[in-house]
Amino acid sequence: MLQRLARPILASAGAGFDVAVVRIAQELAKRASKRGPTPTERLAYLEGVAERYAEVDRDAFYAAPPPIARMHERFVREMHDEHGEKRGSVTDVSWASRWIPARPEHRDRYLAWHENTSGHARLFRHATPRPTLVCIHGYRAGTFSFEERAWATSWLYGLGLDVALFTLPFHALRAPAGRKRTPLFPTADVARTNEALGQAIWDLRALVEWLGRHGAPSVGLAGMSLGGYTTALASTAMSELAFAIPFIPLADLTDVVVEHEAMRGTVVPSKLVDAGKRALDLVRPLARKPVIPGDRMLVVVAEGDRITHPTHAQTLARHFGAEMARFPGAHLLQFGRREGFSAIARFLSRLGYIQPR
Repeated sequence: MLQRLARPILASAGAGFDVAVVRIAQELAKRASKRGPTPTERLAYLEGVAERYAEVDRDAFYAAPPPIARMHERFVREMHDEHGEKRGSVTDVSWASRWIPARPEHRDRYLAWHENTSGHARLFRHATPRPTLVCIHGYRAGTFSFEERAWATSWLYGLGLDVALFTLPFHALRAPAGRKRTPLFPTADVARTNEALGQAIWDLRALVEWLGRHGAPSVGLAGMSLGGYTTALASTAMSELAFAIPFIPLADLTDVVVEHEAMRGTVVPSKLVDAGKRALDLVRPLARKPVIPGDRMLVVVAEGDRITHPTHAQTLARHFGAEMARFPGAHLLQFGRREGFSAIARFLSRLGYIQPR
């Protein structure tokens, strides 16, 4: 009874914090920005991007990359059990991304960010290969030391999984010097956002193939927030995935912008909303057919989430025909998130990737 009474309080407290953070971020962005485009200028830009990316071959955009020829590995530490016995190791890996932007007019500028031309991941591996969970961070995140806590990697490892922490384009180790605080993706530069999401899937496919080639019997994805969006997108392009877990995900980038603007009383014109969706159509999970069966996807929603409203998770669950699990917290203050992680364990147990606990 006490837990049921506390649930709405936790959701409300977390929701209030989410809204406060969004408003602070909006105010800081407003102070730092110069004059932005007028609605007419923005509409023309979005329509131009939509027209150019409608010409992109979708099969080629999501084609499998060649196998990683050379993986650079750096030992971080050993993993031990409760008795001090060695169970495995933690290794940082990096490789050449080799992603080429789909639109020729963006290639030179995009590839000039040389830090982003390498993929990065941190691997937690047992002495013998296990089913592997690749975890994808959210916006402004990706630092390995933080992601280890965010993803409870020791707990996941203790379930019997190998774990990989994947770095999204333009984040953490992939962020250009001087752009560590505000990533270059996603931004109002919609063309760059399209290319970065294409690169994210390209690099994920390369890592998943390498893990399989090095013994992983199966590989699935889990992603938080922007990582949840990326996981959903991958679930429309990567049939090689064993399972997928969008966690507090967003379902549509344009809708998030509209919802955040609504928090300060701004109404985005419907023409801009429609143009924004068309400009991002190439990388919108909701505009694509799933390639992962619904019974192999779990969508985890925070009831108080106001950064990516619960309707995003609900929409993704309907689109993929997936199961949905809940916990009472919010996006940033994830009160009760143990419920969400317990649901992940039950889901993976049902699929046979870990032993029932």
